[in-house]
Amino acid sequence: MLIPLAIAALATPSPMQDPGREHGLLTIVEHGSSAYRIAIQEPETPALRFAAEELREALAVASGVELEIVTEDRIGGRPAILIGHSARARATGAVAAAVELGDDGVIVRSEGDDLLLLGGAERGSVYAVYEFLERFLGHRFLAADCVVAPRRERIVIPPLDHRHASPFIYREVLSFLTADGVLVARQRLNGGNSNQCIGRPHGSGQKVQGFVISPFCHSAETMVPAGLLLAEHPDWFGLVGGKRHGAAIGGQLCYANPAVLEHCTRWVLDWCEAHPEIPCIDVSQNDAYPGASGACECERCVAIVLEEGSQHGPILRFANAIAAAVTARFPGRTIETIAYQHTLATPKVTRPRDDVIVRLCQHACYFHGIDCPALGAEFRQALLDWRASAKNVFVWHYGVNFWNYLAPNPNLAALAGDLKRYARDGINGVMVQCDLQSPGGELAELRQYLCAQLLWDPARDPLEIRREFCAGYYGSAAGDVLEFLAAMDRWGSSMPQHVPMNGWDPAALTPPEFVAAGLATLGRALDAAGGEPQRNRVAKLLLPLWYLQLQWPDRFGLDPKDGAAVLARFRAVVERNSITTISEGPPNAAAFLDQMQARYGR
Repeated sequence: MLIPLAIAALATPSPMQDPGREHGLLTIVEHGSSAYRIAIQEPETPALRFAAEELREALAVASGVELEIVTEDRIGGRPAILIGHSARARATGAVAAAVELGDDGVIVRSEGDDLLLLGGAERGSVYAVYEFLERFLGHRFLAADCVVAPRRERIVIPPLDHRHASPFIYREVLSFLTADGVLVARQRLNGGNSNQCIGRPHGSGQKVQGFVISPFCHSAETMVPAGLLLAEHPDWFGLVGGKRHGAAIGGQLCYANPAVLEHCTRWVLDWCEAHPEIPCIDVSQNDAYPGASGACECERCVAIVLEEGSQHGPILRFANAIAAAVTARFPGRTIETIAYQHTLATPKVTRPRDDVIVRLCQHACYFHGIDCPALGAEFRQALLDWRASAKNVFVWHYGVNFWNYLAPNPNLAALAGDLKRYARDGINGVMVQCDLQSPGGELAELRQYLCAQLLWDPARDPLEIRREFCAGYYGSAAGDVLEFLAAMDRWGSSMPQHVPMNGWDPAALTPPEFVAAGLATLGRALDAAGGEPQRNRVAKLLLPLWYLQLQWPDRFGLDPKDGAAVLARFRAVVERNSITTISEGPPNAAAFLDQMQARYGR
């Protein structure tokens, strides 16, 4: 449900705060009543009904007035807020204009006494409701448990003709938080791993499909499982060091083998037949440990690699051939492949077909971003080369320390800078991978909100996004939290180390003085927090610092006699927030707590 919070000043002033006497004002609510109805295009769909109910609830929380929801044929002579491709919107040309913006593009337009909220497609019409609430009423969808809805006695709309389309057609944060499909819709993330549920809190339980890629990645093992086929068809698998090598991680296919292409083409066509709802199919290499790629060294593969100047050459030719077969039988489908680790470089000869998406996996510095002089040149060049070669380039961006989900991670500034860079460079899809396995990841809510806002509108100021989040999420503790985050920025920008991906050792990289200062700052924040929800949110900020102290007491200043007390506080926050995973892998928080209890006692 919407949760109104008191905020002294909105980060983005609403144009309704001083409506004046300008001609064309729409008075939606005044003196506790409204002449308006919320009208849905015909035929009504569950997604548009959901959007209408979201709008009605948001306006009711803001003003105390609940508008009636009707279909367009029941408006009568009354003014309306029309959602979707209504007849009135078609008559004004707004629908045609919205379609030109793409599926997720939005239009917010006043037309006579009406307000039109619509998008290029159904999902865009849902997003138009949130665009209106955020940009023109000051609502902020910060987290599943925190929506800012400023109270208003009057809701008056000036003349509007607002249009927006994100440069990213694919926007995803791979996070545990995106299991909440309503939050995903409110934050306008459209990744297919977190289809937007239109059932909570309004009851239908249906979903709006996002940009679905399935299989999602590393599909070579899915299509050609080594456990089933290596013995029968050893030549289908990579020749490495004179032996055929098959493994889900570390093993690769022989992409130049015509029999492998025939088998995988048939597999993908069968998949398309069985899953007509899937618009994009992954055809990509297996995962690989750094330095053990398993890339095939057979004569045919090596010849292609030499001709293309890239290990991606055999894979791209393979993906292009499958895409041609898919398009011939299933027009409109796309094939996605990844450029990852040893296949980062762009082939010199072969270009991706227009129906092939290349997803480039980030290979630059976590802390200093793509522009890092020590660890960014290769990835920057790959971005430019793939963008010049391919029509569609997505990025898989790593935003988390997989080895230590709870450790401090000073990457907020670099992350924001990289997302803006992707927009400038013409990248048209981004997924940021965070802590997918458990709630309670370090700065999870802030990191997701920051990413969602910048993926929707890369022109936004990251620090303004941070301030509005902290004001709403931490309330009276916001000032101290912002001070802590600024200290984290300074640590990240001055860090001499450079780490490309996966994870890092927090004991080696985290300055003890940062931990000591952070404990003091967040201690003040905890004292300033108003009410249990805010206190719990601040306590989650303290978890990373307590985690370091418990693991490495000598380095981070934990007196052994205080260990049991710190562990008790740590345990209470972990259990209160259902945190199950400390690092990537199976649930391991309980084992960590047991280990710490054995060290410190109760």
